[in-house]
Amino acid sequence: RRKTNEDADKNDGTENSNDEEEEQPQERVLPSAVRQRNRAVAEREASRLARPERRKVGKLEHATKGKSAVSSTPFGFHAPLHNKQDEDEVQEWCGPFSVARQMISKREEARRQREEEQDTEKEISHPLDAIMEQVEIERKRKAHPSLQWKGKISAEQQTGNIYSKRQRRVQAQGKSKVPTLFQICVDFLVAHFEHVEALGAVDSTIRREVCNGLVAQSKLTGAAFDVIAELGIEALELIDCAEVTQEQLAEALPKLLPAGLRFILLHHSGRCFGPMAVEAICAVPESQLFAISIGGAYLLRDSDASSLLNATAKSLSSIEFKACPNLGPEFCKALNTTFSSAGNGTLLELSLEDLPLSKEDLMSLSDTDAVRNLKSLSLRQVEKVDDEVVLKLLDKVGTQLEGIDLSLCHHITDASLSAIRSCNVGGALRSLQLSGLKHLTEVGLETLFTPVIPGLPSPPMLRSVDLSSCHYEVVTDNIMNLISRASSMKRNSEGDVSQNLSFMGGLVYVNVGGSSCTDTSMESLAATASSSLKELNIGFTPKVTDKGLGYLVSKAGTQLNKIIIWGCAQITDEFLDGHARIADPGLQVVGAW
Repeated sequence: RRKTNEDADKNDGTENSNDEEEEQPQERVLPSAVRQRNRAVAEREASRLARPERRKVGKLEHATKGKSAVSSTPFGFHAPLHNKQDEDEVQEWCGPFSVARQMISKREEARRQREEEQDTEKEISHPLDAIMEQVEIERKRKAHPSLQWKGKISAEQQTGNIYSKRQRRVQAQGKSKVPTLFQICVDFLVAHFEHVEALGAVDSTIRREVCNGLVAQSKLTGAAFDVIAELGIEALELIDCAEVTQEQLAEALPKLLPAGLRFILLHHSGRCFGPMAVEAICAVPESQLFAISIGGAYLLRDSDASSLLNATAKSLSSIEFKACPNLGPEFCKALNTTFSSAGNGTLLELSLEDLPLSKEDLMSLSDTDAVRNLKSLSLRQVEKVDDEVVLKLLDKVGTQLEGIDLSLCHHITDASLSAIRSCNVGGALRSLQLSGLKHLTEVGLETLFTPVIPGLPSPPMLRSVDLSSCHYEVVTDNIMNLISRASSMKRNSEGDVSQNLSFMGGLVYVNVGGSSCTDTSMESLAATASSSLKELNIGFTPKVTDKGLGYLVSKAGTQLNKIIIWGCAQITDEFLDGHARIADPGLQVVGAW
């Protein structure tokens, strides 16, 4: 009986195990409600339980931006580098400008972190938030008075569409403009110039206006040139020499130079100024030529320019060559030797624009002290100009430099800003043109205009500044505030700069087109340059609004005669038809649609 029971138990166990094996797949299937509940729990707890690991980014030790010709990123070299912080910490020079730049950069980083922490704290609501917001609005109104400006638009100006308003505005400006007696006389003279035999003893300004009118009406022919280039004139200025031949100019110069010609200003000279004209100038033994400006002379050779400098070095003090494609090492060598202390000349103004000079040619300009007396230096749009060239040139320049133009020299960085401030020992710098320099940084500009930096002279007190077409985020409200305040500081009898603002004003010509300046910059100009500002260019500056521009016009004096707003679609009729000088023909708003 016991054996029979054991056999029965074994049979039962085998049958139960077989049943369990057959039923096991059916137990794994869960009801849909349970599966949905489990899925909801997993989605809710996924963010807490997940532990993502940062993907390792490989780096080629030998690949650098300067050596590599291609980029592995989809955005090229403009993409942010992973080791940017490490690169910023490396400083090759420990001078005062570099130390100040480092301190300003760290201060900006700390400020950004502090603002992020404050934004995080603001997320927590509080019962007094509404009151605090009202207090903050009142504080902003006191800090930014332009917020309270409102345009005064009459009911008649508000009627009509955008085209009728524009037509009404143009007609109003046309009716208010009355030509002056001087302009009427010039227009009459140009209209009947074929009957004019001589202009007589008139000023060079009148001759220039007559020449401009003749060029505008395509009447500057060879016969008209003979009337303009008469004996006894002091300046020969032509804005377009397309109809003047080289033979005609070469025949006139030997007569004009002994008779007192001192200024030759030929723009768009083309074939007019070449070897024959240079030979005519060099043939005059005792010429008193003081300034020469030649543009677009494609026939002028390098040897001709060298001979011209050697022949006129005793009296020549102002030199300008623009878009002359054949100038090279001989011209630079003559410039370097004839105006040195061992030579005979004194060079006061040097302007080289769009010339194919090599870096060796530019570096040779500072081999001697030929630039020791310069008051104006312009290297505009010369491709080979870089920081090394600027540092070497400014190191040879004396303390009388008043104007610097490095526009469109795309290799310029913050190192040149250090040289600019270091050479401003006498505080004579009044004009700074840095248009189109994409490698400048906000920290570099802030260091250039920050007052009281140990080891550096005072920031320049500018009257003309051009920072247009730089990087969008470089020229900010902070930079404009520093520039406007530095330009309006008082000076004592010893020439030292004080921290008090002058009542005589500051900036006169300002160009910040294509920048990130806002209404705060307009408030800074209104506070420091209201009595001196004459021309303002804010073209393609999207953050300047009607309120900021209207506030500036209401505070500025009547000397403000031109505002350029090309590309500013945010400027509306509130400013165009409602600013304080809407009925004043002396203020010209250019670029208003």
